[in-house]
Amino acid sequence: MPVLCLPPWNLTRTMKLNSSIAPDVMTCLGRCGFFEKLDGLLSPEDNSIPPQGCDGTYKLSESILIAGRFERAELDDIFAVLQSKVGFCDCEVLYNVAETSRLKANYWYARAAGQTALARHKPHSRPN
Repeated sequence: MPVLCLPPWNLTRTMKLNSSIAPDVMTCLGRCGFFEKLDGLLSPEDNSIPPQGCDGTYKLSESILIAGRFERAELDDIFAVLQSKVGFCDCEVLYNVAETSRLKANYWYARAAGQTALARHKPHSRPN
C-alpha cells in the first residue's frame, strides 16, 4: 500500500483543486502552443534537426513555459494538472496528455511496423 505524504483531507483538497483548475490550465497550454512546442523538441518535423531526449523530468516543459511568460509560481499548478493526467515528465505529457503528437504517432507507427520502441529516458520515480 502506498504511503501518502499528505493527510487525507489535504490530499482530497489538492485533488479537487487540480480538477477544478485543469480545464483552464489546459486552455492556457493550448492557447500558447505548449504541446506543439514540446513535440517540436522531442519529435521535430524537420528530420535534419536531432530530437532532444526526455530525461524523466519537466526540463523542456519548464523552459517552454518560462519562455511563454508563465510565472515560476504557476508551474507547480501546471505540473500538478499534468500529473493528474499521467504526464510525469516531458515525453509522458505528449504520450498521455496531448490530444495528438508526432512523438506518440511515431511510437505507434514503429510498433505497428514491428520495431521495438526504446525508452527515451531512465525510469523516474512517480509519486505514490
